[in-house]
Amino acid sequence: MSVTPAAGVAAAIDALGFAHPVVTPLAGGMLNRSFRLREGGEDLVLKLAGDAAFALGASRRSEFTMQALAAGAGLAPPVVVADEVRGFIASRHVSGRTPSAGDMRNARMLARIGAWIAALHALPVPAGLAVVDFGERAAGYLSRLQSVAPGGFTERLAGELAARRAALPGPARLAACHHDLHHRNFIDDGRRLLAVDWEYAGPGDPAADLASCIGYHGLREDGIDALFAGYGHDGAELRERVAKLAWIFDCLWFGWNAVAGLAGAAPDANVQSRLAARLAQ
Repeated sequence: MSVTPAAGVAAAIDALGFAHPVVTPLAGGMLNRSFRLREGGEDLVLKLAGDAAFALGASRRSEFTMQALAAGAGLAPPVVVADEVRGFIASRHVSGRTPSAGDMRNARMLARIGAWIAALHALPVPAGLAVVDFGERAAGYLSRLQSVAPGGFTERLAGELAARRAALPGPARLAACHHDLHHRNFIDDGRRLLAVDWEYAGPGDPAADLASCIGYHGLREDGIDALFAGYGHDGAELRERVAKLAWIFDCLWFGWNAVAGLAGAAPDANVQSRLAARLAQ
């Protein structure tokens, strides 16, 4: 169901029982819109999901379920109201700062993120949600790109991805995963880290969350060591799996950006160039 931002805000205001809230647009992702709603003692963040996000694999049901699960463990802002049909979710506003790209070079911050990931992975996996497979998702993006422009780099990438997926056994277990651990998706309130933007969350390979954090931030060996130190689980087998999934994540990220571009978004051309160079190695 397609809902305009104005209609989505109005529907959320009605669901919340607000009369005349102060509505402030917030910076958001390429495919979503966010607003801060304040009235009386209530201070909420409203997120409206764009249809293009769901065409790229986001799930309203998984987002609402996973954020509520994480919020119960103090890992995400509490959900106040969510409407799967109209595609909005309102959460408590959390005062804090978003870690910067520079913060992702700080060993203490990376250890905190590793500990946050471990806490998420320790939660029970909700039943009834689709399992998220980075390789499957990446292959879907590349297939859509090939249907528009067959051959060339995308075809070679799809072949390499297929070979790497075939060589990678399934995960030993599934865990509750976020799958999109970019620094912009964290809030640091001074005591704890909270994560937002759960639309790609769901049951998945625990190594995938680590791989996404490493891939997004181009972590080097010392940064990876700090992340694993916070995570509390290490070893050659896990590191090898994370390294293999890091390449697959880069493929997913490249494909997501390119497909989002077909939908009218404006992915960073420099990011795409760096990803293409990494994937070609």
